[in-house]
Amino acid sequence: MATHLSRALASAGHDMTMCGGRKRIQAVPTDAEVVILSIKDDAISAVASEFADSNALVLHTSGSISIDAIPSVRRGVMYPMQTFSMDRAVDFRQVPLFLEASSEEDMKMLSILSATISDTQMPMNSEQRKTIHLAAVLCCNFVNHLFELSHDVMKAQGIPFRMLFPLIEETVAKIHTLTPHEAQTGPALRWDENVMQRHMDMLHEPRYREIYRLLSESIHVTHTSERSVQ
Repeated sequence: MATHLSRALASAGHDMTMCGGRKRIQAVPTDAEVVILSIKDDAISAVASEFADSNALVLHTSGSISIDAIPSVRRGVMYPMQTFSMDRAVDFRQVPLFLEASSEEDMKMLSILSATISDTQMPMNSEQRKTIHLAAVLCCNFVNHLFELSHDVMKAQGIPFRMLFPLIEETVAKIHTLTPHEAQTGPALRWDENVMQRHMDMLHEPRYREIYRLLSESIHVTHTSERSVQ
């Protein structure tokens, strides 16, 4: 995230100093107006404490950590909700930024800064941001893990994973016009036990079978509950 964010800020014409990577490589300029801590969640409090007396607006970029992890009087959050990989370019203008600041004045400053790199900015308190981060993990990180399991299943039979691309793309396209609930299909929705058992028999890794079973049961319970209410 730090690499992509710094590139976006540089492209927007901001005067920046990169002050670290895995190790601090130089001091933060004393005249810095904004300090952005784009680091691991469990390091935020310790690193932020170095700026407790700073006059700059000190920000972190985490989705799951409270603004209160920063002890500075002027503190805030700029959370870019996107998945970032080093070797893949991201159009930062399409990345929504969720913002929080400890004062109205700093929120205005943060909003102006954010608007230079993204077309979407939204004020969001720490509890709301934690909810967004949870949803992001479910729909991105967990779904990508399922892609990996699918890749392994296909690879075992010498079938290119790219054969699934049209299905994946249509699955995502549907939820632009349907709710995920409305878009649900498959044997678990129909509770086709014969098909599901055959699938689980084909999964030789026990944890893969458990994932299949748990997800199938969740789909079934969700849609059975809906039908019982109706």
